Amino acid sequence: MIQKLIILGFLKKHPASGYDLKKFIKEDLGIFSQLNNYSIYYPLGKMEKEGLITKKEKKNDGHVKKYIYSITPKGEREFSRLAREALMSQRRPFIELDIALYFLPFLAANDIMPFLRLRSRFIDNVKRWLTAKERELKGYPPNFTLLLKHHHKLADAEKEFIDDIIKTIKRSSGKKRRANAS
Repeated sequence: MIQKLIILGFLKKHPASGYDLKKFIKEDLGIFSQLNNYSIYYPLGKMEKEGLITKKEKKNDGHVKKYIYSITPKGEREFSRLAREALMSQRRPFIELDIALYFLPFLAANDIMPFLRLRSRFIDNVKRWLTAKERELKGYPPNFTLLLKHHHKLADAEKEFIDDIIKTIKRSSGKKRRANAS
């Protein structure tokens, strides 16, 4: 669903090649979506067969054929349906960290602390990227600002939570050491 929504949404802006679409997904949506765009041409072909997009060969001097994809009226309707469905979604984000937390009693503190610190630094990098993007996109339509704000708030919450996990593990490790010393 998300892949189709992204492809149709991008093609609503303007017709584009598969390469342009891959670049957009990687550079503009990479931080917001876990979409794998290694094989963007398979979903494009499937969507063409469904009548959601059309493909035209672009004349070029090279030997490689280049195709330009455009959204069809049926694709416009499907885009609207998928966007409404995404807005109404009641699924919570799945975060792998939560599964590891469930099994925390089976993990040694000294083994997991470096990974938590690494995750904390990663979130700091994400926050810096978001802040830079916010400055870069000043004056853009409000939807860009809202998207960045949403992810900034998510990153803030995750950073705070990672810090809480680290503190909890340190406290727990200290209690275990004191209990073993007794």
